[in-house]
Amino acid sequence: MALSSIFGGATPSQQQTVNSTAANSVTDKVKSQIAQELAVANATELVNKVTDNCFEKCLTSPYSNNNEPCVDQCLAKYMRSWNVVSRAYIARIQQASTSGEI
Repeated sequence: MALSSIFGGATPSQQQTVNSTAANSVTDKVKSQIAQELAVANATELVNKVTDNCFEKCLTSPYSNNNEPCVDQCLAKYMRSWNVVSRAYIARIQQASTSGEI
């Protein structure tokens, strides 16, 4: 019996388990952080695209109240399309992860 086990020290195999658990925890945190940053980047890209596309299409003259319905409709269409594409993408990712392709 080693002295370290008498005084509560970890055996090499226990230390490896502790190190592996800590590494998994750090990996999970990094993955979570990356996912959050990607979500923010996607949201920023959506806002930029909506701004570019809808305002370019709808604002042909200096801003007036007549342009608001066009901008509102463009935004609604863009968001519906974004949601359809997002749902399809998420479904495909889930399908791939359940079939073991990822």
